[in-house]
Amino acid sequence: MTMNSPATIDALVADLQPVRPIRSRNGIGLLLVAAALVSVAAAWRYGLRPDIVAGAPHPMVVLRLGTLLLLGLATGLAAIASVRPAVGKSRTGWQWALAAALLFPLAALIVVAWNGSPATGALAADYGEACLRVSLASAVFVGGALTIWLRQGACVRPKLTGWLTGLSAGSFGTFAYALHCPMTDIVYIGVWYTAAVGLAALAGRAIVPPLLRW
Repeated sequence: MTMNSPATIDALVADLQPVRPIRSRNGIGLLLVAAALVSVAAAWRYGLRPDIVAGAPHPMVVLRLGTLLLLGLATGLAAIASVRPAVGKSRTGWQWALAAALLFPLAALIVVAWNGSPATGALAADYGEACLRVSLASAVFVGGALTIWLRQGACVRPKLTGWLTGLSAGSFGTFAYALHCPMTDIVYIGVWYTAAVGLAALAGRAIVPPLLRW
């Protein structure tokens, strides 16, 4: 009996089971809900910045929140799309969002190089430790929720999906802490926020791909 014989084909067909198609909107919804939950939890535990409560946030706060939100959404959408492979579709928007986010550490380097030393309090270890701790704890929750959904799909580039998942989780996790963070110094943001998102991205690259293999 050959593989092309009618009996073999009938046997293979008989083993087929219907599979419910994976829907991107469910993944997007889960990602947004997870991000909202960690933001609410961080705000409840640590409180919101007074200027946010007053409805007049500092311009730097608006910039960092907007950048983190953009990066989290762009990389999250790219991760979700990566488990639904399609021919002829190019998804590079996340790269522009990442480039925009990298302006913060670049600006921090320029300021340090220009002034010769970091601004006062920019590298404060107490604030920095809190930033990493809260941001990464929040990122674990967001990244875990997203990974559970991604496992339903057919990921053909697990390494890239791992990076994207970590970047998205780290961005949303840092967003949650940024609602409270009292610091507005560009060097502080360029160092600690970049560290939080970067560590989450590295964790995503290391942890997520093995979980997505078929």
